[in-house]
Amino acid sequence: MRVEGNVFQTSAQAVAGIDDVALQAPFELVVLAVKSFATAQAAAAIADIPACRNASILTVQNGVGNEEVLADVFGAERIVAGALTVAVDRTGPNEVSATAKGGLCIAPLGSNPHNWIIAALSTAKLSVRAVSDWQSLKWSKLCINILGNGVCAALDWTPAQVYADDIAFSIERASLLEAIAVMSLLGVAPINLVNYPAALLIRSAPLLPAPVLRMVLTNRVARARGDKLPSLLMDLRAGREHSEVGTLNGAVALHAIKNGLRAPSNTKLTEIVTGIASGTVDWNAYRGKPGTLQAAIS
Repeated sequence: MRVEGNVFQTSAQAVAGIDDVALQAPFELVVLAVKSFATAQAAAAIADIPACRNASILTVQNGVGNEEVLADVFGAERIVAGALTVAVDRTGPNEVSATAKGGLCIAPLGSNPHNWIIAALSTAKLSVRAVSDWQSLKWSKLCINILGNGVCAALDWTPAQVYADDIAFSIERASLLEAIAVMSLLGVAPINLVNYPAALLIRSAPLLPAPVLRMVLTNRVARARGDKLPSLLMDLRAGREHSEVGTLNGAVALHAIKNGLRAPSNTKLTEIVTGIASGTVDWNAYRGKPGTLQAAIS
């Protein structure tokens, strides 16, 4: 890797199969960053690589549920949950840009702390912090990830458009409050992430009047994103047949139902975005129509 100012130039070697020479030496760490709908497939591929037999598995994926899939394959002691708050944008075929703010929080699933990962990543100029509760870590990150995401995907709107519309924002707010209610029922305590006061947001959102919360989130979400589209909307516009909405809004809906709660906003958003991706729901039925989306939820 070569460093010039704030520009890092490095090479990434692709491999064609598990017999490739690059996969022969034992690995200490595997970082999983695939979309959540590909987690099971990625886990099976990693399990087939002898050099990864004893490696720790760090997942920096969004959503809730990926860690359990990985633990079923590799055992909880090898799995490390991660929450990344560095905004990254692809600026070219071989180039990405990242903000200076943010960092990585990690938490083990088992009793092994895996804190050596902090030292291993120290040369990357990435702020890394260990926390003790991986459930708190992933649910706190989920509350961030559902903001300016699922509603945007259903309406084919940017976050700025969603936060400027009364009806669209009411759906956004309801989705967040449902997620917070599920966390509370599960006994999952919110925590702050690197450069993101997630705990403060989660604790204050149910208490703030809707106009005040709207102002706070407009500044934090819509303006911070700028022209960058949210991930769920990017996938739909790219024509991808699968969506991560199932481990975001869908996780809220699933855990709500399991525990006797209702989460109509997250449930319907999951159904609609999944259907648009698979082609079973006509996107034009909801594109730019927050009233129609609200009626579907009600």
